Amino acid sequence: MILLWFVISIALLILMISKLKVHAFLTLLIISLFFGVCAGIPIHELPTLIASGFGNTMTSIGIVIVCGVVIGTFLEYTGGAQKIADAILKLIGIKRATYATSITGAFVSIPVFCDSGFVILNPIIKGLSRRGRISYASLVVALMAGLLCTHSFIPPTPGPVAAAGLYGAEIGQVMFYGLIVSILVVIVCSIWANSRFVKGAFPEVAAENELDAEQEKEFQKVVEHAPSTFMSFIPVALPIVIIILKSFFGNAEGNMLQRILDVVGTPWVALLIGTAICFLLPTKLNETVTNEWVAKSLSGAAEIMCITAAAGGFAAVLQATTIGDTLANLVLDAGLPAVFVPYLMAALINLAQGSATVALTTVGGILAPMLPALGLNPIVATLATAAGSLSFCHTNSSYFWCVTKLGNLKLNQSYRLITLTSVMMGLTAMVVICILNLFL
Repeated sequence: MILLWFVISIALLILMISKLKVHAFLTLLIISLFFGVCAGIPIHELPTLIASGFGNTMTSIGIVIVCGVVIGTFLEYTGGAQKIADAILKLIGIKRATYATSITGAFVSIPVFCDSGFVILNPIIKGLSRRGRISYASLVVALMAGLLCTHSFIPPTPGPVAAAGLYGAEIGQVMFYGLIVSILVVIVCSIWANSRFVKGAFPEVAAENELDAEQEKEFQKVVEHAPSTFMSFIPVALPIVIIILKSFFGNAEGNMLQRILDVVGTPWVALLIGTAICFLLPTKLNETVTNEWVAKSLSGAAEIMCITAAAGGFAAVLQATTIGDTLANLVLDAGLPAVFVPYLMAALINLAQGSATVALTTVGGILAPMLPALGLNPIVATLATAAGSLSFCHTNSSYFWCVTKLGNLKLNQSYRLITLTSVMMGLTAMVVICILNLFL
């Protein structure tokens, strides 16, 4: 019976979010209460149980998400993101434009949301297409894939931070192994973007009009007044390096260097250092920078934190029942490799409601209590959930329409260039994750 109530609860969750358009935060709280009652948890215990799960999740990831969003906002507003893009594209060169575009998108999307990243970088890939006589569709696919990849796999982007927090995975190791997965996915997507199925089928270069020329000119103007290339990279690169080093070498009981690393490598402390460096990026500090930019970041982070914390409340309810062992035994009896469970669940939820972040947080909340029974490493579970969350990007996704409209694609072209590419990205990632699962 508990399995039946669990299936009903998940079906209701997907129905409420995707069809009835109830916000994921409210949906998760309602479903937590519904499943708790149906599973036989005393009703007077449920509010405290859900609230404790909510609070514990916020404790682990709240500050990390806020600092990550602040860094992204500062890079976007100061032109640091554009400076990073310009530096990578010049370094790799126009002859390898698709690889340069994928790598640029992948780095920019670590702190900046992929929708914003595509808006920022689309003018420059149009210029690349015209100057190098390169298929514009090829560059669109490369940029779309690079942005979506790290948006789903690498903290401090909110989705993977949330999933790591819910699963109890070490964020530094998620960053490290997420980078490995992302590098291989970006390489495969660059090859795909250069193939006859994309470049050969859509060889046209970007059409030129006055608006495009003005946008490219504006991009170069922003780059000219942006912080230096070094300073633009530092707020993103330094926290990642510190957190990864702490994961492997930090020790609260070791020598002085290990103890310092253990403190500064705490994810929220490392990202707070990155946030502090961001205040060196603007040409001058004023109330707009110190207050309004930060306030906008807090507003953008609040929704993600609330959804993630609500998923933590649902996880606490699930953990208080026997559903973890029941579902794990069912999966194992069916012969399905456990690593595919988070992938398939995240892909299903993303297919239904169109948000990689919601898929990561929802599945993290559902499966976290079941990891021991499934025999899954939390890092592997986080990465597999991320692989599912980026798959099947289609018409219910804001990113799908962002790329479609700005890339001047017809709907049938978008299914081929965006949806099919996203499926391939997820499958490629799962090949890498299955190999990692043998060693973690």
